[in-house]
Amino acid sequence: MNANLDIHNSKGQTVLVLLVAGCLTLGMIVSSVIMAVTNYHTTLTLARENTRFISSLMAAEIGMVLVDLEGRLREIGTLIQTLSDVRPGEKQHQWDNLIHTIRAREPYAHGVVVTDAQGRVLAWNGPEAPPDILDTDYIRAHQNGGDKMFVGAPQRSLRQSNEWSIDISLGARDYRGELTHVVAIKVALEHLLRIFDDLGMPQDTNIMITNLDGLIYLIAPDAEELIGHTFTSIAKDKEKQSGEQSETYSNVSNIRGQKMLAGRTRVRHFPLQAFAAIPMDTALASWYRHALLYGGASVAMAFIVSTMGALLVRGQLKLNRQARELALAANTDMLTGALNRRAFMVAADREFAREKRSGAPLSCVMIDLDHFKMINDTYGHTAGDLTLNSAAQFIMSRLRESDLFCRYGGEEFLLLLPDTNQDGAAVVAEELRKGLAGLRLENTNKCFFITASFGLAEKLPADTSVVEMLIRADQALYRAKNEGRNRVCRASNSLATPKGDEAAKWSADF
Repeated sequence: MNANLDIHNSKGQTVLVLLVAGCLTLGMIVSSVIMAVTNYHTTLTLARENTRFISSLMAAEIGMVLVDLEGRLREIGTLIQTLSDVRPGEKQHQWDNLIHTIRAREPYAHGVVVTDAQGRVLAWNGPEAPPDILDTDYIRAHQNGGDKMFVGAPQRSLRQSNEWSIDISLGARDYRGELTHVVAIKVALEHLLRIFDDLGMPQDTNIMITNLDGLIYLIAPDAEELIGHTFTSIAKDKEKQSGEQSETYSNVSNIRGQKMLAGRTRVRHFPLQAFAAIPMDTALASWYRHALLYGGASVAMAFIVSTMGALLVRGQLKLNRQARELALAANTDMLTGALNRRAFMVAADREFAREKRSGAPLSCVMIDLDHFKMINDTYGHTAGDLTLNSAAQFIMSRLRESDLFCRYGGEEFLLLLPDTNQDGAAVVAEELRKGLAGLRLENTNKCFFITASFGLAEKLPADTSVVEMLIRADQALYRAKNEGRNRVCRASNSLATPKGDEAAKWSADF
């Protein structure tokens, strides 16, 4: 009886061990499958974000080049108008100087030509006879009323079959709206392609610039013969595109013949779009390697491999999270989500230079939350953090996409308003002041309200840097605080800008 009982118990224990082992193995397999699926989606999401980010960098680079070229076209047009009464010799001298300057600044600008309204050449920079451009696309476009800068289709060089260029032109009109002349620059596409060399693209990245109908302007690598052709899938999908500035999608490329993961970004203000694509196999290469490793090991070492896999996934997710946090922290104030001071000043300097060149207005607003120390002392530091975050979120919700906003430090914020004069900035500041005063904040069941003081200033012709404008805004803010807070004060254009050591101190602060 006891022997039978022992055998029965032994069998029961064996079955129990097998059940436990089976459950562990099944759990490992299920965990491995779930891990593989999760890692697949994570890898695919990161790859999508990467292609979208690369395409946005490309679009930004191309956009800056086109904006610079537009400025050069306007410079040429202005010179042509001013040279009407100048002696021929002096006129040619000034024309040669301008062409030399443009070629030095813009190495991709190969030819410059100016025509009258009918397309007859008035000036150009070639040694031979002027080309016949009466029936070119850009002449017809401006004759038909096109006021914006025209970006022509790619053209193959007659001398070098592997050289491509595009014509970028701008029409000038008189006070009656009549076309007076057309200025065009021939841009070498090979030089444009080099601006992407410093973007640090991953291996196997394919890049392409097209117009909105899919006409290919630039493509790399190793597909130069496709320049000037229409990318049919873009043309067919034009109506299906989301309309967003940037998006990602996957498709079988009719150029490479393989499934690609692509990011698309529209070039702001111009009828062009940038594409960055990587083969789907490349995007998922790391996932394939992990799946093969975990799947093979799970057959032999179910529990150990499942444990190691979980640790690896957690470690990878932690590294990804830390990388994202570091990237975000480099440009963002983590409490409010606004730009940090360093990122703001880099963007503000660039915006100031652009507005200085174009002559467009530019204003800044300095904001200081009133009695912030009292809020901290009365309601605690959590209430202070809530105040900063709520104020920043409210302000950002009222801004345009082109506006720049940062947390300068403590309870102070900075706002840069492109294409906005002081009157417009005052309207924005007053709306923000009223909105902040209407915010009802609650912390530990205690309600409180906030107000803010605003100092604003506009770019002056004599300003040499954005810091001078910020200094005047800070002085206006100081006056708003002294006059009772919760108000908007404008900077007086007669305010003295600090000089010498004092100016250096201000520059260091900003």
